[in-house]
Amino acid sequence: MTTSSTSAASSPELNARQQRIVDALRPFFGAEADALYEANGRSLQKLAYSARQSALPGFHRLATGLALAQELLCEELTTRPVFETPTAVADFLKLHFAGQPFESFVALFLDSRHTLIAFEELFRGTLSQTSVYPREVLQRALHHNAAALIISHNHPSGSTEPSRADEVLTQSLQAALTMIDVRVLDHVVVAGARSLSFAEKGLL
Repeated sequence: MTTSSTSAASSPELNARQQRIVDALRPFFGAEADALYEANGRSLQKLAYSARQSALPGFHRLATGLALAQELLCEELTTRPVFETPTAVADFLKLHFAGQPFESFVALFLDSRHTLIAFEELFRGTLSQTSVYPREVLQRALHHNAAALIISHNHPSGSTEPSRADEVLTQSLQAALTMIDVRVLDHVVVAGARSLSFAEKGLL
C-alpha cells in the first residue's frame, strides 16, 4: 500500500474527468481504485480490457457491468434498424474492442429489417493484422440466415485510417456475400474511442 500511495503522490493531479472515473470505480475496487487507474495509465479502455481478463472479484464486477452496458446497446439494435441507431452501433463496437491490444474481426448479422440477429468475433490476429477468410464469413451468414452484415475490426495503433488491405477485404467480402444475397452495409474501423464508417466515407 505504501508503494501505491507514493506512486500516486508523484503523479500529476487528476483532472475533473479522471476524478469522476476514479469515483465511479470505487464501488468496484474500493480504496484500490486510484492505484488501479494509475497502473493502467489512467486509461479506462485498458482497465476495461484488464477487467475482462481477470477473475478477481473487483474486476469481475466491472466486467459484468460492461457486459450489461453492451446488452443495453444490443437491445436497441435488436428492436430498431441499425441505420436508425448509428451511434448505438459505434458505441457497441467501441465497448467490445475497449483496450484490446490485438486486432480482431467481428460481424453483426442482421435480418431483412436490418435489426440485429447475432454478434460474433470471427477472427483474432496480432497487434497489426488479422487474417480474414471470406468462406467462413459466408458460412456464419448462412448459419444465421442473415440478410445483411456490418463488419468491423479494430486498430490498436490508434489510427482509424483504413489500409489498402482493409479496402480490398471489404470489396472481396461484398462480392462473395452478394452471391448468396447478403449485403455488407458497413465496415467500421475502431481505434480506442474513435471509429470510422466505410459507408459514411463513401468507401462502400
